[in-house]
Amino acid sequence: MKPLTSIEIKLCQLQAKIFENSVKKTKYSSPIFIRRFMLSSIAKSFDEQTFLFQSISTEETFDLLDEEFGVSNYGKTKYTEDQMFWIGYIYRCLSIKYNLSSKTVYNLFNAREIVKHYNIGHTFDIVQAAERMMENINYENDISKKSLDCMRRLIYLESVNSLINKKVTVHIDRPIGFNHDGIIYQLNYGYIKELKTLDNEYQDAYILGEEKPVKIFEGKVIAVIHRLNDNEDKLVVCNNDKEYSNDEIEKNVNFQEKYFKHKIIR
Repeated sequence: MKPLTSIEIKLCQLQAKIFENSVKKTKYSSPIFIRRFMLSSIAKSFDEQTFLFQSISTEETFDLLDEEFGVSNYGKTKYTEDQMFWIGYIYRCLSIKYNLSSKTVYNLFNAREIVKHYNIGHTFDIVQAAERMMENINYENDISKKSLDCMRRLIYLESVNSLINKKVTVHIDRPIGFNHDGIIYQLNYGYIKELKTLDNEYQDAYILGEEKPVKIFEGKVIAVIHRLNDNEDKLVVCNNDKEYSNDEIEKNVNFQEKYFKHKIIR
């Protein structure tokens, strides 16, 4: 990884100095200061590199934090000035080198965790220390997994959406009136074998326009219920010429979809 540029070093030094001064300038604990700062609008200005162009002294930052989070004298734990200087520096280095917000960096290494890295980390070059810390939490592997999961999700969504206006055969395993863990199915509900979900299960589908329990249903996919907080979407299938509005679809599937954030794709 490349060394820090002169501007990046300046940002790291400024943040480190604020952290160092916090030991004497704040009445609350160092962990509380760290959390406040890393979640603050000041930290965001460091993320955006606009702090360099603001006429804010390191002293004024503490008043700004009090304005944002309120005055406090809670907590007694104080890290040393050397520890705080290094913590401020490494936080900014991590943010810069991995293109992460201060909030994200703090979520990776909170106030209690970051100080544990000081004993070993402060003996290394700052960029090397940042790399070692990220390796210790398998950050690159985690990113690769997230990228792969995202790609699989996009491929799945494309496959589901491509079924709109296509004819399918639905095998019903939860007919009208079926009781599934207290949820009474008000529609015939089943699956198609043409597509599998991310969980390697057959793709589920709601049936509209059929008022009696059935075992097999052939119809056309008129919409997709895209769940925003779940891995699996649902097809909406019917075999009549009736035009169903989004509101009508919502009303029909509400008995189950009310538990999920979703939108209708047509």
